[in-house]
Amino acid sequence: MSSTQSILLMAGEASGDYHAAALVRDIKSIRPQVRVVGIGGDKLAAAGMELLHHYRDINTIGLSEGLGKVRNIIHAYGTMKRELRSGEHSLFVPVDFPDINIRLCGLAKKAGVPVYYYISPQVWAWRRGRIRKIAERVDRMMTIFPFEEKLYREAGVKADFVGHTMVRDLPDVIDRSAAKIGLGLEPSRNTVALVPGSRQAEIRRMLPRMCEAAAIFLGEFPDTLFVLPLAGPHLAGIVREILSQYAVPVEIHKAEASVLMAASDCGLVTSGTATLQAALAGMPHAVVYALDGLTWLIASKVLKPLVMDSDVHVAIANVLAINDEKDGRGPIKLMMEAGHRIDCQECGRPLFVPELLQNQATPAKMAKWLLTFRSDDSLRETMERGFSWMRQSLKSSQSGRTAADIILEFIAGK
Repeated sequence: MSSTQSILLMAGEASGDYHAAALVRDIKSIRPQVRVVGIGGDKLAAAGMELLHHYRDINTIGLSEGLGKVRNIIHAYGTMKRELRSGEHSLFVPVDFPDINIRLCGLAKKAGVPVYYYISPQVWAWRRGRIRKIAERVDRMMTIFPFEEKLYREAGVKADFVGHTMVRDLPDVIDRSAAKIGLGLEPSRNTVALVPGSRQAEIRRMLPRMCEAAAIFLGEFPDTLFVLPLAGPHLAGIVREILSQYAVPVEIHKAEASVLMAASDCGLVTSGTATLQAALAGMPHAVVYALDGLTWLIASKVLKPLVMDSDVHVAIANVLAINDEKDGRGPIKLMMEAGHRIDCQECGRPLFVPELLQNQATPAKMAKWLLTFRSDDSLRETMERGFSWMRQSLKSSQSGRTAADIILEFIAGK
């Protein structure tokens, strides 16, 4: 097969698998003969990509988990290195996952393979100096947040805001009752989402705390139903094992997390892509997260002062709200005008959604926020208005061009 018909793609985590699968579906709906091969997950495989490795073999979080997958990571990296040097691919499309992908971009450059990066590394959050490497190694950056396009263009990188995958099919207004009915839930019953993450290690850390918070909440609202989106069938065992230790009514659902959160009145969400899903679903929530002790010590005492911006936040909703606020508008202004203020526990600045990190991520504090969301109608309505604002801001650019359009235009010109 001609190299002009082959794309090499690298998505090293669940969120990348989700976004890239939509991209591959778009490409194949227009040009079904285009071959896409690389590293990804079940969603990419279902979309038609040939998997060289599954992302679960290489994806880690924290030092202790990473040590156990070193051999897999080296093997997968070697596979991608050979593919880039094979001469079979006309384009390399890395998807987020910067620690490996930026290195692979350097190999692609040396091999003469153009690089169109889809979903920017969060250089606006930490290690901003990576923009220099990206400018040297990437031919084009396709961003899913509007403020990233400006950031890259100012650094001399050709960049396009292409819209966010998650908002493409979302309605302008979320109908929570209809969403509940669609999942077979009682529309009038108070429903709370527990979203403990997509990795075993973070589920083991976060789900027990969430269950304890749920037990506290049940003391005030005993008719509450708790729902949990299962990130993958491989996680069913560990989730059931943990839930069996708590007398909390939790239904496990295989529905997409965003669908389940649209049907939930409020929730607790582990930091990551799910925080954006919660915002776009219009669900009032608190973002919670905790690392293992050693990783947190190194990250907070050594790495953060060196590589992270002082006003970085883990909830994407807060990142979007703060960037909108720079223009004198946005969700935080809505919050303040309604008489509400949610402060960052570290820097004291106003946020749009609460963040409970490490020692702050206690069952008592989680339960406090759930109770606040349940009892404060004004706060809940203000958050829903702000989330609607975010949905509009993440729709595709004025040109309406998608990542698939840009990639296929390049291939056609080869």
